[in-house]
Amino acid sequence: MLLAFGLAVALIGTIPTYGPIPQPSPSAVPGVPKTSGEALIVNSGSTNRAGYRLRVYAAGWTALQQGDVPIRKRVPGALIKHFFADLAAAGALDKLPAPNCMKSASFGSSTQVGYRGAMSPDLECPSPSASARALAIDATALAAAAGVSMLPRPLKP
Repeated sequence: MLLAFGLAVALIGTIPTYGPIPQPSPSAVPGVPKTSGEALIVNSGSTNRAGYRLRVYAAGWTALQQGDVPIRKRVPGALIKHFFADLAAAGALDKLPAPNCMKSASFGSSTQVGYRGAMSPDLECPSPSASARALAIDATALAAAAGVSMLPRPLKP
């Protein structure tokens, strides 16, 4: 019986866990832009994929930090203009509804946008807010245009 209990405990430890990823507070994300000409997109990454920090400037530039490689890149002006229009329409980002959603412990990540001193809730969770959904689409498009890599984290030797 003791062997069966030990086996059950060992099996439970191998079952993947799922659940909401805690939302970082605005103060937990350093460098949130306070001006209207700059925004920050932060992706937490996961155990299998590197996260990133993407600064977006209204002048049409992005500054990507993913891993050890900083990349500064000009992205399409229409994309930048649309993003900043959606930011303005959203109002205070920390006032957007913050829905919780279940995520894999290994593959789940969160994406937030920082603007005018406030951080959005996780934009990867489905939101009842049209503004949050628009920002999620913008964040994905900007990440792709800026060169964010979705490749798995490199294996450590």
